[in-house]
Amino acid sequence: MSSPVITQPQSPYPGASDAAVEAWWQGVRLRKPSWGFPDFLIAVALWLIFSVVSGVPILMAQEGSAAFAWLLLVGVVLPWLGMAGWPWLVSRLRGNGIRLDFGLRVRWADVGWGLLFGVAALIAASVIAAGLTALFGEFDSSAGEVAANLDDFPVARFFFALAVGFGAPIVEELCYRGLLLTSLLKRGMSRWLAVVITAALFAAMHLEPIRFALLFAIGLILGWARVHRNNTTTAIVAHMTNNLPGAVGILFLLG
Repeated sequence: MSSPVITQPQSPYPGASDAAVEAWWQGVRLRKPSWGFPDFLIAVALWLIFSVVSGVPILMAQEGSAAFAWLLLVGVVLPWLGMAGWPWLVSRLRGNGIRLDFGLRVRWADVGWGLLFGVAALIAASVIAAGLTALFGEFDSSAGEVAANLDDFPVARFFFALAVGFGAPIVEELCYRGLLLTSLLKRGMSRWLAVVITAALFAAMHLEPIRFALLFAIGLILGWARVHRNNTTTAIVAHMTNNLPGAVGILFLLG
């Protein structure tokens, strides 16, 4: 009687990124990350705490002053310490680091796919924005409102454009498509359900009810970019591509 054939699993653990799978096949000893959904909640809590801390000085500053403009910029960036800092920390302490846990590496194929997904997100956002405008009239995003307050301060506005175009995509993708979506996949959730849940939380956490449908659609595309290429790099490039027109618009409005 022949012995049963034992097949080796295709990845070291459910939800492993492409970088982790490749390292595992090359013989690198990996540990199954012990971080999960509760760490996403901690990252969000830290984001809220830093938002409140940075918001107090803004309320005390005179609107239209240089101090007010720079405090607004700090208020945008400081909460990122929680949203991106916690995923980075837990991946180091209870995982294999962000490069392997989240698939953060740069390959031309991932960049190319990221550009394609980013263009798809832009098209979807444009169509939905047109529908929302027809229903609710003209509306602005929170980023647009911040940019308007920086109109007389070109240097601050320049740094804000960089934050919108490059900083926010990196931070948000680490938190949502990196920490959150991978946590759901690690628990054995189907890819589509994980993408939908992540997109819904991504849209809700922007606290812009009118733009929820628009942000949800973008989140779906960014989530699919993550699972299609099995890394966060593709989602980051897609997010940057989606944010690029807004960042360029902010730069063109420099005084």
